[in-house]
Amino acid sequence: MTERLEIVFSHIKKTESLADVGCDHGYIAKACLDRGVTNSVIISDVSSKSLQKAKELLKNYGDKVVPVVTDGFTGFPFIPETAVIAGMGGEEIVHILLGANTLPKRLVLAPQKNSDKVRRTLTKKGYKIEKDFTFFSSGKYYDLITCSVGKDSYTELEYLFGRDNLKDKGKAFIDKINKEIELLNGVINSETASASSKAEALSRLAVLKEIL
Repeated sequence: MTERLEIVFSHIKKTESLADVGCDHGYIAKACLDRGVTNSVIISDVSSKSLQKAKELLKNYGDKVVPVVTDGFTGFPFIPETAVIAGMGGEEIVHILLGANTLPKRLVLAPQKNSDKVRRTLTKKGYKIEKDFTFFSSGKYYDLITCSVGKDSYTELEYLFGRDNLKDKGKAFIDKINKEIELLNGVINSETASASSKAEALSRLAVLKEIL
């Protein structure tokens, strides 16, 4: 697996059943079976062509693997105890969560952007967020959010940036914020940027400086 997927995998707790939603090649599902994290997996993807790659990888696992061509959790034969959703944007993850009649007890999510929308949706859907931090892999920044059924309350800044990031201020998070500050300063000092763009940049910059 890639470093990114290894990091995601490391935050999956042992579970009776697991779904790898939007599974692509199925590497997460395979690792969970091989390393004894789960006894059965549902692999799903909206594309039958993409799902075929995972089916080929997992062809020797028999009835431990249930493939489903679907968008999200629709059409699942059962609701797994845990679901992993990685490799897609936050708005897509929100779409999946809002479209499900029943959701797993535990979620491991790695949105590539719009993580604030994911956090807001999780608390509204009755999840308690357990881990919520930024990591860096292969030249990109990602957020990792794990949660289980329960009540939670986030502040506005925690929704925007992640609770663990604000508490621990890890290197990946600080580097990401500093890169954004550099871009904002470029807009503020630009001779061609509009007044409204500069005002938005100044407003955002004030927020970023507040959390550092």
